[in-house]
Amino acid sequence: MTTIIIEENSPQAKQLLEYIKMLPFATMIEEKKKSFREAAEECDAVSVDEFFDDLDNRIKKRYAGNTAI
Repeated sequence: MTTIIIEENSPQAKQLLEYIKMLPFATMIEEKKKSFREAAEECDAVSVDEFFDDLDNRIKKRYAGNTAI
């Protein structure tokens, strides 16, 4: 199996994709474009505020009681 990524922003690319669809040995899997929200939910993304709050808490916990800083 070989994976090829083709940007569909030119007439030649569109023609190539139409040709590939007709080939008996080729299977096209068209990926549905996701919204930003869907993509973020899929990878368990967090807000910037939540990220920095967690980072700050981890730094405080790591260096709690360390007076060298």
